[in-house]
Amino acid sequence: VQKLFGCDLLSDGSIRGYYRDSYNGRDFRSFDLESRRFVVDDSAAEVTRNEVEMWT
Repeated sequence: VQKLFGCDLLSDGSIRGYYRDSYNGRDFRSFDLESRRFVVDDSAAEVTRNEVEMWT
């Protein structure tokens, strides 16, 4: 499992954060800040997203 998260300072001075999980070099899921939900990039990630959303 690879995790990538952090933030970017944009040219207008605002900050944008990001979070992404990958598995074996393939995108797995990410977090959409606007909708505040996990977005799945792989059908196997659907199960994980449903479990996370059940507890939040």
